[in-house]
Amino acid sequence: MLSTNRGSTEGNHIAVGQFQFISIQAPNDGKDRVTRRLARSHAVKQALKNKRKLQQESRDNFRITTSQDTRGMLAGRRPRTGIMAMSFLSPSAGKLDPFETLAVDASRLQALLNDHKAWQAPEPVFSVAEEAAFQSFRSVFRTGLVDPALLNAVMLSLAFSVAGGSINRECLGYQGQTISYVRERMGSLCEATSEATIGAILLLAGVEARLGMQSQVQLHMGAVRLLLDICQRENVNLNGGIKRAIFWQDLNSSVLAGSSRIVDHTTFSELEWTRDQFSHQFSSGYFRLPSGFQMRSHLFSREFMEVIEDLNALQCVRDNTSFKKCDATTMAYINNHTASIQSRLACLPNPSGLVSCCRLATYLCATMLCCKVWCALVIPLHVSSQLLGELQKANNDPVWNNNSDLFLWLLYIGGAFSPVGAVRSGYIELLRSHNISRRKILLTSWPTLLETMKRFIWSDKAFMTHFKAFWEDNFASISFTGT
Repeated sequence: MLSTNRGSTEGNHIAVGQFQFISIQAPNDGKDRVTRRLARSHAVKQALKNKRKLQQESRDNFRITTSQDTRGMLAGRRPRTGIMAMSFLSPSAGKLDPFETLAVDASRLQALLNDHKAWQAPEPVFSVAEEAAFQSFRSVFRTGLVDPALLNAVMLSLAFSVAGGSINRECLGYQGQTISYVRERMGSLCEATSEATIGAILLLAGVEARLGMQSQVQLHMGAVRLLLDICQRENVNLNGGIKRAIFWQDLNSSVLAGSSRIVDHTTFSELEWTRDQFSHQFSSGYFRLPSGFQMRSHLFSREFMEVIEDLNALQCVRDNTSFKKCDATTMAYINNHTASIQSRLACLPNPSGLVSCCRLATYLCATMLCCKVWCALVIPLHVSSQLLGELQKANNDPVWNNNSDLFLWLLYIGGAFSPVGAVRSGYIELLRSHNISRRKILLTSWPTLLETMKRFIWSDKAFMTHFKAFWEDNFASISFTGT
């Protein structure tokens, strides 16, 4: 039972304040989560009210500024490179949690946000990257840090990335809290079908997918599928941001952990993409097969060739001079284009080793062309590793005798998009150990290599830096070993 009492002291004009009394009938009632939340909320409101009143009395809420001051303030608002954009989380311009109302340690949250290893941790559920403003925290969840389930799930994602992709005691704590809060929500239709609850489950599944926990991923993504069915049955409207988050987390989890997918690129109207829509903004002439695939079209299915045509169009968009000037609406449309390509690639069969290699390389290209903010280093490394395994198994297949340029493209796609480490070294070793009949590809000059790459999927803007670095690593390896 809640009651209020107002009082004031006459003569000095200082208000005693508005008190909120909470009935406690048992010793543990004061430790109840709801009770504590009400108390904290009331304390914050009263503190802000008192602060505003003091400012009004001292006239500190009005400040005289000049045009010089205005220019200085505007200049100070320019984003600084290398620093994580934290406006999506910060409830104030000063301390992250000045009144200690968050469900987690605010100082630890601040420390995690300041660690560059955590900057892409929440993707693909939401992003803090400027170029992905259409999928920001607030656009997805339409809230701040008031939801404890979502906040603990965010902390889990951040701490997991900072820990190098491993679960430690801190991560286990956030994971347990998230699961506990989510379980509480399932008893309420309104809370269970909220964007915050679904987002918390998606973030849980994202960590599990990176750990390869297939059964756990399927359990949590299955819960999301159940909530989607309930939303449809009860006419609960979810926003486009959370639907996009569901699609990408589902697809990425299937790639990383091999889980069954619960949606595809046709499930949500917000992710709809067709070539007819594309032609309104870009040239329909972009839909063509690169020459390297055109001469080998007999090796692939029609469905795969259509995906290659759509990917070639995406590459043309990426290299278009206006790409960096795209607004949020156009970026969301390009994201839909990418979603269509990757979703279809994930469903295609692998009738041969060559087709399997090409499918993986094409998926890697689609990932790195326009939507790299969704994959951080997780998806590229994973797909590159899979492609390396397929190439190693098919290394002695005579099919490559007449397809040495395709083999070279596959090796460079996988090697260029893998970070320095075992997988990248594996590609270099495969190049070095290639059989004598095709040994000439090792000594390809940069101009000749570039000409070969352009017969397939190639983007100067998205690929050049990665490929040049891998080419230099390859030649350095050859020079070092004397081969």
